[in-house]
Amino acid sequence: MPNVQAFDHIALAVPDLDAQVKRLVGMGMAVRHRSDGFALLADPAFGFKIELSVSTGQAQFRHLGFRAADVDAAYEELVKAGMAPLEKPHRSEMARMRTAFLKESNGIEVQLVKYDE
Repeated sequence: MPNVQAFDHIALAVPDLDAQVKRLVGMGMAVRHRSDGFALLADPAFGFKIELSVSTGQAQFRHLGFRAADVDAAYEELVKAGMAPLEKPHRSEMARMRTAFLKESNGIEVQLVKYDE
């Protein structure tokens, strides 16, 4: 897909956000953003990011995030390729990006992101 550029992050929901953040920081990750119920951590050496939110019960996989040169075009390409639309391209002011969500036929959710410059 020409508009999908690179892997950006993995998103997980965890039952104890504070404990998970502490554990990942202890393993070398750095907190980039933190609020009630949400944390974004990154590996300072490689830039790999983990997005964490709170779950009820066990840890759960939420989605894979990919950077896109053009979220709208990538979204249309992926829908035409057979992915199911979940959230059409839209602006996320909190994260300062344009984003969209889709689902693969196997159930894996994918987020497309293009961060503000």
